[in-house]
Amino acid sequence: MKAFGVGFMIVVLAVGGWAQGLTVVDQAGRTVEIPAVPTRVASAFAVATAYVYSLGAGDLVVGARYLGIPDSPIARGVMARIDPQWEGKGFPGDVTVETIVALKADLVVAGVRHQKLAELLGDVGIPTVLYAAETFDAVRAATELTGKILGREEAAARLVALFDEVVAEVASAVPADEGGPRVLFVGTEPLRVAAAGMYQAQQIALAGGRTAAEDLAGTSWQNVSPEQFLLWNPDVIVIASYGTAVPADYLGDPVFQGITAVQTGRVYKMPQLLFAWDNPIPESVLGIVWLAELLHPGTLPLTLGEYAARLYRDFYGVELTEEELASIIGP
Repeated sequence: MKAFGVGFMIVVLAVGGWAQGLTVVDQAGRTVEIPAVPTRVASAFAVATAYVYSLGAGDLVVGARYLGIPDSPIARGVMARIDPQWEGKGFPGDVTVETIVALKADLVVAGVRHQKLAELLGDVGIPTVLYAAETFDAVRAATELTGKILGREEAAARLVALFDEVVAEVASAVPADEGGPRVLFVGTEPLRVAAAGMYQAQQIALAGGRTAAEDLAGTSWQNVSPEQFLLWNPDVIVIASYGTAVPADYLGDPVFQGITAVQTGRVYKMPQLLFAWDNPIPESVLGIVWLAELLHPGTLPLTLGEYAARLYRDFYGVELTEEELASIIGP
């Protein structure tokens, strides 16, 4: 299995503690001054929203983009237990300076594509922290950064420790050679594939697999031909939890019958409860566990259900029922 370092650069610099405010360097390399512990947080970026909720800070959110929470009673019921007002907080349209000001937000979290918005918000005195977590190390760093800017450093430290613990357990359980199953990760459509530079490829490697599309350069989803699927001939096909693609698209299509994964029935859709497990967010640690169980069954010290119950209880503050666990991992 490929080794990935779990160390990361500290990107947060405290200036005199919160009494004199806080200065941080965000993941876009910008220096941001936050004058006081925020009490009204707006998120223009769904990925950043996931970080805020993972540290039990949903009560601070006054407006947000949400990351594809499934339209199911179970998912929405769990989210309502975490934050009873969450559905009323979603931004219905474009996130603008006027929207943020109307919400009286004292901190905005956003993505690197929101640099212009951040500049405009700075002009009216509202600090904006930008996120760019595209690797496992960056997920750890984003968690640490979120803890700092929200005054939830202890929770962030515990969550990062959980990441490291899980990855270490997976690394010690799965085979240490480079001969793991070749996995092709598919996105919203049957021929839309994760490139080798994407976070999904790192999840596969951390779980003891190999990326079948290792020659597909880039850091974004790419459309390919059915012939390319045949050339890659993956052992396993994994489909993202969002989008329209399903295992039947491959298992029932004659075009794909020459692929090993189809011949052996190893085509799976990744589960999801709140936010998608293949996105570079805290919940993605469950995606690593799920992949490890899929590729190397019976090797981990705990089950996916036990890992999931711990994460949602200790960080999101909800005790999942047996029905809720079964909805994401099966009975």
